[in-house]
Amino acid sequence: MNPYFLLLALSIISLLFAYCVEYIMGFAVCPLYIYQRFPYLIFIMLSIISLSCGGQNYNKYYISTILAAIVLAAYHTSIEWGIFEPSSLCKPLVYIDADFSVSDFKKMLYSQKIGTCSKPALVIFGLSMTEWNLLLNLVLLPIFIKYRRL
Repeated sequence: MNPYFLLLALSIISLLFAYCVEYIMGFAVCPLYIYQRFPYLIFIMLSIISLSCGGQNYNKYYISTILAAIVLAAYHTSIEWGIFEPSSLCKPLVYIDADFSVSDFKKMLYSQKIGTCSKPALVIFGLSMTEWNLLLNLVLLPIFIKYRRL
């Protein structure tokens, strides 16, 4: 099977699952969890380019993106396990305008679910979504390293 097609399918499924957990199931997710979606968007873009360009080798970009995803997921996992304290990356993704009133703040505060980086939003088979993300990227890395050598 073509690894570019496999990664395209995995990326789409992963993003669909992430959005379903957040918007359909109503779980509050933290900013790091949202940042972990960016590599999947890059994978989709790279896979479409790779598949449409007659199999040109873009593995250095895949491997770089996978390594970045591993670092981000490992960092987030270490926060969930209490190894690291949450950093400024874990602050809510909320912009407050200069003319923002107290009533506007209360509306925003009570209407928006804000997740914490130190507690998993959802645990499946004993692993948090962040740990599943880390595991998936750790599996993808040797596949693309091996495919690069072919």
